[in-house]
Amino acid sequence: MIEKISSMAIVIAKKKERLKVLLLNSEGEWVFPKGHVETDETELHAAIRELWEESNVVVGEQESIGQVDEYKFYFSGENAVKVIKVFAFIINDERKITYNKNESFIDGKWVEVDEALKILKHDDAKNALRITFKKL
Repeated sequence: MIEKISSMAIVIAKKKERLKVLLLNSEGEWVFPKGHVETDETELHAAIRELWEESNVVVGEQESIGQVDEYKFYFSGENAVKVIKVFAFIINDERKITYNKNESFIDGKWVEVDEALKILKHDDAKNALRITFKKL
């Protein structure tokens, strides 16, 4: 079985005591930015790059609190096991989201954590968000 590694970015905007999470809408499903790790690229850099490519939100390594989770699933479209490395980033304020329509995104927004947990479809993404907040 082929194993493919992708990186996901969970971005938390912290303004005073208020926390919001960046989500993108991909064809009607709310998700975190994520994508494959390219050759000669670290998993952290892949998360930063995918975030920028999909939302136009720029973060730096210094804003990362590191890898917070990892999960796997079988993806029949590629006949592969996908390994998702989840990285979290803390920024001072919400940054403008310009979602990439060429990557099937139709919306992007900053939401409260409770709302994110309600609208995220996949349990793995919800669990990664919960783990992220335990590490804050």
